[in-house]
Amino acid sequence: MKRREAIKNAGFFLGGAAFSAITLSSLASCQTNATDVVSGWKPEYLTADQGAIVRRIVDILIPTTDTPGALDAEVPKYIDMVANQIMKPEEQEAFQKGFEQFTKASQTANGKNFVDSTSEEQLSFLQKLEQDASKAEGPSFIEAMKKMTYRGFFTSEVGMTEVLNFDPVPGNYDGCISLEEAGGAWAM
Repeated sequence: MKRREAIKNAGFFLGGAAFSAITLSSLASCQTNATDVVSGWKPEYLTADQGAIVRRIVDILIPTTDTPGALDAEVPKYIDMVANQIMKPEEQEAFQKGFEQFTKASQTANGKNFVDSTSEEQLSFLQKLEQDASKAEGPSFIEAMKKMTYRGFFTSEVGMTEVLNFDPVPGNYDGCISLEEAGGAWAM
């Protein structure tokens, strides 16, 4: 009898703990949307200024329209995590140099910080950087930011379920259909 009571009490305790965590996260999610969560985000690896630049770049690359954008998928958090936990020290050094060059180039182009520039100035500046990167040899900061942004967005739950066509697994597999019949690109 005592063993059964102990198991029963442990079940109630664990269930209560899980329920309270779920309830708290549900209440928190009702009060804020994904963009608000990201705006309260504090980078672990990036500086606050770099975090603001990343937020602005990802929002320009994948803005929120009738579909969710990069901020809704919390891509800045993803980029900060990649820089902090995945990049090798030499990659982190190159990434930091890229930020320095980006900041200086923005100051030269617009006479002010990237984040303080108008939306039109920011877009024009990013387009110029992209044109320059296509002519240069080796990887560039803007290309790295684009790759991380797209990877972070299209591998997020938001990107995979609300933007790409999504068919939960297990599902039907038919390997002999045309791309038109499949309905375009699908997330896996």
